[in-house]
This record gives sequence, C-alpha cells and structure tokens, in this order.
Amino acid sequence: MDKLILPKPHLSWSQLSCWLSNPVRYRKEYFECGDKLSTKYLRYGSGIHKMIEDGTYKTLLPDLIVYDKNEFEVKCEIEGIPILAYIDSYDSVNNVFRDTKTGKIPWTKAKVIKSGQLVFYATVLKQLTGKIPEYADLDWIQTKDEKVEGTDFWREGEDRVNVTGKVVSFHRPFYEIEIEKMEQQIVKVANEISEAYKKFIEEI
Repeated sequence: MDKLILPKPHLSWSQLSCWLSNPVRYRKEYFECGDKLSTKYLRYGSGIHKMIEDGTYKTLLPDLIVYDKNEFEVKCEIEGIPILAYIDSYDSVNNVFRDTKTGKIPWTKAKVIKSGQLVFYATVLKQLTGKIPEYADLDWIQTKDEKVEGTDFWREGEDRVNVTGKVVSFHRPFYEIEIEKMEQQIVKVANEISEAYKKFIEEI
C-alpha cells in the first residue's frame, strides 16, 4: 500500500462524512483551508454542547442524561490510519455513550439507525477498549426559531434559535458486521482522500 498523505494529522467523522457527501466542499475546506460551513443552527448546537461540557445545562435541560466523560477524546489507529474522535458523553464504566443533536427537524428511529456517526464512534471505542459498545443513545434536543424584537429597523423580525425543552432519546445497539463495514469504509475513504490530496499537491 502506498503511503497515505492526508491534509490533517487524523481522520475524523466530520472529514469522513464531508468526503462522502460533498467531495468538492471537502477539498475547499481541507485542501484549500477554506471557511467551514457555519450557520446559526450549528453555532447554537455548539453552544449547547459547551453547556453540557461545563455542566451549566441543567437549568435549561433538566431531563438530559449525561455520563461521566464529556467531550471524550479518542485517538487510535484503524488499519494504520490515525483517527480522532470526540464523543459527547461516554460512560467509562459500561463502555456505552450518548450523542446529542439539536434542531427543528425531528430525529426518528430509522434516521438514528442509518447514522454512520454512531457506528464510527462505536468503531473507535472498539479500538480503544478492545470491545464493541453494546449500545448508544442519541438525544434529540428540539429547537425553535423565535422572533427578536429590535429597535433598529435592520434587526426587526430577526430570528434566533432556542430550545423548546423537549428531549427525545433513541436507543441504538451495535453489531460486529457494521463495525467491520465501518472499518472498511474508513480505509477506503482515507485512501481516496490521500490520492486526491496528492494530485492537489502536484498541481499547486
């Protein structure tokens, strides 16, 4: 196998997902160091994750379950490929985890099952602990748009994002075959990115 040359020291879920869904955007963000996608919804979600990390979420989201390790960092290698992951909430005793999502569009059981992100995290935890997590839970924190009453004409009617207080949780077990498929996909994507990046370097 040719030596991999990647634009970042580690392959992450955000990179893998971006490459699979939009290679053109991946090239712009990671090859050309362009601006990353940023919306008020993504920024609000980041704010909620920060509140969970520092423990200030309880007034806003009293029913949210949080484990002992928040923003749990995992560094490992899969078939020689360096991987970096940050897991929202990890139970270090039972080797299970929770992933938190915000947004207006409801999550469903089918959508959770199809989520490659959860399988990616289960795969890296297998590398870390030697054992596949039995399950994960995805917590959907529902948000809404609220009108901001402003005194300046250009701010009148501006929307802001806020939580509704509703949290819906989905239980998701894992199986050996899907972990194996994710490992294969990680290797495939890493090689595709490396080949594309080598060509990019040659052209500049």
